[in-house]
Amino acid sequence: PSLGAANDGDGDRNLIAGAGCFVTPSDSLALICDNWEAIPHFAEAGGPKGVARSMPSSAALDVVAEARGIPHFSTPTGWKFFGNLMCSKEMFDKTDYTPFLCGEESFGTGSDHIREKDGLWAVLAWMSILMKANENVDEWVTVKDIVSKHWAKYGRHFYCRYDYEAVDSDAANKMMDLIRANFVDGDCSEASTDCSDIKLVGAEEFG
Repeated sequence: PSLGAANDGDGDRNLIAGAGCFVTPSDSLALICDNWEAIPHFAEAGGPKGVARSMPSSAALDVVAEARGIPHFSTPTGWKFFGNLMCSKEMFDKTDYTPFLCGEESFGTGSDHIREKDGLWAVLAWMSILMKANENVDEWVTVKDIVSKHWAKYGRHFYCRYDYEAVDSDAANKMMDLIRANFVDGDCSEASTDCSDIKLVGAEEFG
């Protein structure tokens, strides 16, 4: 099959894959942003006016948005934070960011048409991207081709999410105080580099 897609029971989450290619939620969001011309909801309005991702997601969306000149945001996990951005003008008399694109690391993708996760819409968006990519071509363009081309243009992004449960509260608070003092409020450039050569460039804490 050219496209593999799945939704959960209530249809609000989505998974996208192709032959020999699994598309991470963060890459999927970035690819939808970069291919907005193929998606009627965005094409009719001249593109999204704002995009956002949950903080645990990768920075893939940020790179695309900056290249395409689209305002972008990183929010705490929770769809209500995306909702505030979607309602920026009508509720707070601020900038109008609609049409809006947003998503999170846990396979949620959506826009302002219902202002909630919409896995069915995300699958349709990918079908539109594939249709557009295969207009007037001699050789079929696959999901893997689209993703590989995206990586070649913007680079490949990785991310990890760690959830800690049933930990000692005092020890956890001490650890957070240490992180807050040394990295959130401190200078990340002072952080030492280990054998992985991964360098810490920023730390965020949402209040």
